This record gives sequence, structure tokens and C-alpha cells, in this order.
Amino acid sequence: MSVRFSVLLPVYNRENYVRQAVDSVLNQTFTDFELLAIDDGSTDRSAEVLKSYGNKLKLIQQRNQGPEIARNTAAALAQGEYLVYLDSDDLFLPFALETFDKVIRATDSPPLLLGSISFFQDGEPPPQFPPPDIIEIFKFRNYASKTTSLSSNSTIVRKSVFDAVGGGRHNSTPQTFHADDTYIQLRVGDYSPFVVIKKPYTSAYRVHGENTSKNVNATADAILRLIRLDRQGEFGKPSWNRYATLGGRALAFAYRDCWRNGEHKSAFRLVFGSGFMVPIAICHIIIRRFRKPPQPIILK
Repeated sequence: MSVRFSVLLPVYNRENYVRQAVDSVLNQTFTDFELLAIDDGSTDRSAEVLKSYGNKLKLIQQRNQGPEIARNTAAALAQGEYLVYLDSDDLFLPFALETFDKVIRATDSPPLLLGSISFFQDGEPPPQFPPPDIIEIFKFRNYASKTTSLSSNSTIVRKSVFDAVGGGRHNSTPQTFHADDTYIQLRVGDYSPFVVIKKPYTSAYRVHGENTSKNVNATADAILRLIRLDRQGEFGKPSWNRYATLGGRALAFAYRDCWRNGEHKSAFRLVFGSGFMVPIAICHIIIRRFRKPPQPIILK
């Protein structure tokens, strides 16, 4: 039986966090969903925690292949109209799926949406917000034509589109999965429209010592792999907007995450490895300063 959402939850050695992630899904105000949890060869008690939920979730177990392969495995079994990404150390706010559903209905079933994320430190209580009175969104022609920052937003993609583009990378590994969300966003980048949820926050990102985003060298390598794939035609026809997106991602990560953390070699690799995409990104940034910023659409 089909449902509105299939939440895909890859899990690898997250016994301390995964129960909170699962509970955040099961406690949603919107109930037309399924939860697919993929134990990616955990060596701790993660699988035991997941099994304790019985039929409240669909448990898939596989050898350790990384979260991108895990999501592909779950997506092949999913019954949802939309696939929703959630990491096992993060959580949804109670009204997340309800918000996604309202936005989808108000914007004619877009192929790709991004939710809004709040951050909290490990050891602190997760953020709590009241149910929203209004929803603010940005709507763009497609992903490449966006004109707003998209740092750490959660991904919601229509399953038929995910299947049409072949899903996530099939040669991904536990060492090379980084930027997997950006990959699928680029793969569906020519589909229209593209929607970004500005308010309310829909997810909470836990900041802790093992966040994969803190592995700056691996993430830098991942961005350069995306750039190589673009040059090979992986993301469609040549696009100045997409070049600006990739160049901007490389430039921002090179400065904010690599250079400021002393990883100067990775910063130089990113800037020079991006080639002409960085100058294009800089030109787009300058031009954007002289344009009227996009105005959010208000949904009630």
C-alpha cells in the first residue's frame, strides 16, 4: 500500500543516538508515512535498538557499504510518493512531515524540496518549537537557478524522479559517500520546480565529535568528485548556473572549513581543482548583489 512519505534512515554504529531519531519520526503529527531503517553493518547495539521497535519500522540489514548505498537499498523497497532523508544522529521536529505535505500540496508536487535545519550541541536538549502558524518558502525554476544559501538542508525528493535519475551513486563506499545529498540534488537539478522551506525549522542537526562534515579532507575530495562528474556530463547539459553552484560550494568550503581549520592544502586543491567554476561563482555573487533578493512565499 502506498504512503505519502518514505523516511530513509541509514544507521551505522549510532546506538547512542538512533532511538531519538526513530522516535522523532514515529511521533510525527502527520501519520501517512513509513520508516525504513537500514542497519549498515553496525558493530555496536544499533541493530538491537532498531529491532526493539518491531513492526513500527521496516528494518533492512546489510554489510557496511555506506549511507548512500543504504538509501538506494531502502528506496528500492519504499512505497512512498516522496523519499525523505534523515541521518541517524539527527531528528525531525514533530511537525516536519506535516509541513512537507502542506508545501507539496501548495506547490503542485515539486520533484525536490529542501527542509530547514536547526542546530544543537550533543548533550543538550534538542530544540523545541511550537507548531507554525505560517510557512515561508522560496520557489525556483529548478535547483541550479536558486539564489539562496542551502547549507545543511534536509532532502525530500519525489520517488519517481529519484528512480528516473538512477538514485544515488552505486559505486559509493563508507569512505566516499560524502556530499551524497548534493549529488542527488544535482541529479534532479533540471526538474522543475524546486522549493526551499525557510520557516519553520523541520529538522534538528546534532553537532558532535563524529559528524562526517568535520572530515574536511573527505568532503573536499567529494566536492572535487562532483565537479569531475559534471565535466563528464553526469548532471545534464552545460549550465552556467550549475557551474556557479559547484564553484560556490567549493569556494565556501575551501575558506570556511579548510583554510580556517588549517587545512590549507585541501583549500588550494578545491579552488584550483574547480577550474573555471570558481570565477563563475564569484561573478554570480557580484551580480546577485545588484539584484533584488528573492521574496519568500507565505503559506497559511
